[in-house]
Order: sequence, then C-alpha cells, then structure tokens
Amino acid sequence: MTTVVVGSNLLGDLLSGPRPAEWASLREAAELRLAGRELPTTSDEDWKYTDLKALAGIAFGPAPRATVDISGYLLPEMVGTRQVFVNGRHAPHASCASAVPAGVRFFPMSAASEACHSLGTVGNGAAKSLFEDLNTARFEDGAVILVPKNLKVALPLHLLFITEAEAPAAVFPRVLVVLERGAELELVEEHHGTGTYLSCPMVEIRVAEGALLRHERVQREGPESFHLGTLKAEVAKGGQYHSRTLSFGARLSRQQPWVRLAEGAAATLDGLALLDGHQVADTHSFLHHAEPHATSHQLHKCIVDGQARAIFNGQIRVAPGAQGTDAKQQSRNLLLSGSARVDTKPQLEIYADDVKCSHGATVGQLDPDELFYLQSRGLNADDARNLLTYGFAADVFTRIPVASLRRVLRHLVMARTQATSLGDLS
Repeated sequence: MTTVVVGSNLLGDLLSGPRPAEWASLREAAELRLAGRELPTTSDEDWKYTDLKALAGIAFGPAPRATVDISGYLLPEMVGTRQVFVNGRHAPHASCASAVPAGVRFFPMSAASEACHSLGTVGNGAAKSLFEDLNTARFEDGAVILVPKNLKVALPLHLLFITEAEAPAAVFPRVLVVLERGAELELVEEHHGTGTYLSCPMVEIRVAEGALLRHERVQREGPESFHLGTLKAEVAKGGQYHSRTLSFGARLSRQQPWVRLAEGAAATLDGLALLDGHQVADTHSFLHHAEPHATSHQLHKCIVDGQARAIFNGQIRVAPGAQGTDAKQQSRNLLLSGSARVDTKPQLEIYADDVKCSHGATVGQLDPDELFYLQSRGLNADDARNLLTYGFAADVFTRIPVASLRRVLRHLVMARTQATSLGDLS
C-alpha cells in the first residue's frame, strides 16, 4: 500500500477499509494522489494560521471495534430514523431505521454497492485536499441516504458518529446524500468521542432540481481529538441546501465546506464555534455561484475565550455569466479574553457585472454600554456578561427546527457561556 510521507507513521500504518470492486478505482486514484504528500504546514497559504505539528507528533493506529451506550445521544424525534457508527464502522445494535418512510434508502455504505458509483463524483472540478483523499483511500463504512423524487420526508434522519479511543486511533466517516427532483429532507449529523483520535469525515451531497436539504452538523469531539472534515455539495437548478455547523469540541478542528450552485439555486452556510482553553477551530468555505440567479447567505460566528484561536476564510466565487447572483457573507467574532485570537478573511471573487454581493467581518469584545444597561436593570456583572455572550450565539442555533436538538444545544451553550444561572433563555 502506498503511504503518505508525514515524518511519522500518522498515515502509513492505518488499515484500509473493505474494497468492493465498485470502490477499487476510486481508492486507487486517491492512493496515487497521496503518494509522497506531507501534512500541510503554516507555509501553505490555506494553513498559515493552523499548525498541525501536534497532529504529526502522534502515531495513530486503526480504531478497534467497540460497542457504546448511546442512550445519552438519543433525540426523541429520531428514535426510529438513526444510523450509528462506532469507531468508523456501522453499529447495527444501536441503529434503528424503523420509522424511515418507504422509498427512502438509508443504510450503511458497506451494504450499499448499488450507490458506490456515485462516490467521489461531487465537485470533481475542485481540488481534492489531502484529508479528502485520505478518507477516500481508507474509509471502512459510512451512511448512504437516497430520497426519491417528490418525496418529502416528515421526520429528520439522524447520523451519529462516535469514537472511543483507548490508544491514538484514526477514523474516516463517509456520507453520501442524494435527493432526487423535488425531494425534501432534514438531516442531523453528529460527531462525538473520547480519547486521542483523528476523525477525518467526508460528506458528499447532491441536491437535484427543486429539492431541499436542511443539514444540521454538530461537532462535539473529545478534548484531545482532531477533527478534519470535508463537505462537498452540488445544488441543481432551483434546489436548496441549508447547512448549520456547530463546533464545540476537539483540540483542533477544521471544516471545509464546498458548495456549487446552479441556476436559481439557494444555499445557507451558517456556523458557530465556541472555544476556550487552547482549542483551535478553522473554517475554510467555498461557495461557487456557477450559474445565474443563485442566492447564498453565510453567517459565521465565533466566541473565543482563554488562549483559543478561531480562523475563518470564506470565499465566494461568481463565475462569468452568473448574472443576478445574490451573495451575502458575514464573519462575526467575540473575544472574551486578552489571549484569545481570531483571524478572519472573507473573500469575493466576481466575474459577472449584474450581481448583489457583500461581505464583512467584525472582531470585538462585549459592548460596555450593553453591559452597563443590563447591570442597571439589576443583573450583576457576571450575569450580564454571560447573558450577552449567550445572546451573541443564540441566533445561530435557535432556528434549528428539531426541538430536542435545539434544547440540547441551548443547554450546552448556556453551560459554555456560564449563563445557567439565568434560567430558561429559550
């Protein structure tokens, strides 16, 4: 097997997953691209603020098979619409798809040879990162979701990826979502874990003409983990893709969403990162307005405390001929300590002349006038600070349509912002 040169055995000693004939050429191409490549360094423009030295210093092996108690992860709306993966492999004992409507294909990738021809085809014109290729070469399992045309799935589907690592391990979750013309779906994707591990997920999404996908992504990895994820989505004419990514865990995390919009398509890419200690959270997004009259909105927020660091690089590209594009991008960041740091770089690349495009970035601290106002109304200084911090985050997650997930996230944000003494802020 071809190994990747990284100055350690980070990638070389990991086991590959199963190799059905349908996957062979895909995997072999990824292995060839990996040959001789090294981990990116801060000398690389796309990684100038994110140092992977800590990752390179750990020898990750294959994740062992394991079973876990998932009772603490269950969400009432999705008791019968979940697929669970533990240490990168499907966990049939914890999964339950009894409430998935007829016609929807929702199954582990290891049993999905019928869909394998679609793997690796989303965003073929875009460059493939080392971590995308690494997932393609080494994934063992994942989830496939196929929704037939004009079917509107009433209940949300739940993908739960859990990693339990007693020794340093690497996992490669894979997801393929295909919505045919006019289909609608709400998808919740969660990542949890304990121990020291590398989670390297890859998500591919196809939204056909007039279809609608709402996608909630929650990263709550363990505090000693590394999460390096890639998402690629293609949205056809009049289709809609609305995504929210919430990052709370991991020692170091990076999200790389790439979305291509056809004529009249719409996308939302919202994000929230809550960081403290020495955490690092990096988001590099790319929105490609490839055809006319598409719409995109992006709001990315970071709350950074301690000596943590947040990075945001969001690029919007309006292709030649993509007239009538409407694209808005905002990066808003809140620093809670003098040692916290944010590096933000929203970008517009426009090759059409009849467009409405805007972007902006703010980095600041809590408004002293707002703090004074709340204290004048009876709150002490700590509660005023916590309430304003919670309010800064709330508009991202309070719009989540899954009530139980919204409650879980609300309590998590309250705990992280120390707003628990203020009661129910919903």
